[in-house]
Amino acid sequence: MPFYDPETMEQRLAGASYSTSEGVWVDGERVIFGIINKPAGTGSRPHRHPNEQFILVQQGSLQAMIDGERKTVGKGGIIHIPANSLHSMVATDDEDVIFIVAKDTAWQIEGVAEDDSSYGAYIGEGADASVAARFRGIAEKGSE
Repeated sequence: MPFYDPETMEQRLAGASYSTSEGVWVDGERVIFGIINKPAGTGSRPHRHPNEQFILVQQGSLQAMIDGERKTVGKGGIIHIPANSLHSMVATDDEDVIFIVAKDTAWQIEGVAEDDSSYGAYIGEGADASVAARFRGIAEKGSE
């Protein structure tokens, strides 16, 4: 199918074992392309994946860490994550982040948490209580 309407696509979690990323994406032959949301004050724990990734921030700001280098990237900013790089992305406390993601299909949309001794996303102190409760519930179910 060559045409997609994000408004009618099913929202899915991307990396529920380590991230609050949720959105819609299409798995193409060579590229995974999607629109992802991270609630304010939440994000991913450090993780890796063997596929290269690009992020284009559409709303809000991401606190990005890639192989130890940190930067806050706002609307219009592009983030390049080389294959196998240790990275995390956290939405700042002031608003939800929406970003466009493109990954090659060498691997799936999800990565592997660097610290696999725990299950669950990064939930900061500034996160909305209902959002925090939802993702803590997902973590509890996943760790069973």
